Amino acid sequence: MRAPRSYGGWTIVLLLSLGSAAPALAQVGRFDDPDDYQDRIEPPPSLPQSFNAMVWPNPRAEPPKVVDTLNDIGRAMQVCWQPGSVHYTGQEVTIRISFKRNGEVLGKPMITHYRAGEPDAENREAFTRAVREALVRCSPMPFSEKLGAAVAGRPFTFRFIDAPMPEKYQRL
Repeated sequence: MRAPRSYGGWTIVLLLSLGSAAPALAQVGRFDDPDDYQDRIEPPPSLPQSFNAMVWPNPRAEPPKVVDTLNDIGRAMQVCWQPGSVHYTGQEVTIRISFKRNGEVLGKPMITHYRAGEPDAENREAFTRAVREALVRCSPMPFSEKLGAAVAGRPFTFRFIDAPMPEKYQRL
């Protein structure tokens, strides 16, 4: 059996100092980018908290008996909206509302955007009246029990567009 070799004091000090630095050396490049470090400590973004729908005049739409999906909410609102004008005015209004669990509107609807079409005041009044009537007509929304519990208090944004519905949306 061989006797262990002696390397002297400096070699032992060097090995000990490298041994304590090994974990730090292994992490070089791991967090060299501050954005990468920030991404690692922040939780991932949550799912969207609101629902957006575009509503066009559609006289052929049939109301769902029970609103069971998010798409049904948009379809139900489309059926409720019956613009009174014979021709399209090009007006748009975006409204944010929330619903209670039982389908009633929670609080007051808020207009977040308005785009004027034809400058005729009579058409503008008829358009806004039709949108107000659609909200009254759709309240309470006939939610299923599960959907009502899921959407209660969440914001919904409906964009009412007084223009012909594009063909790509008619197939949906």
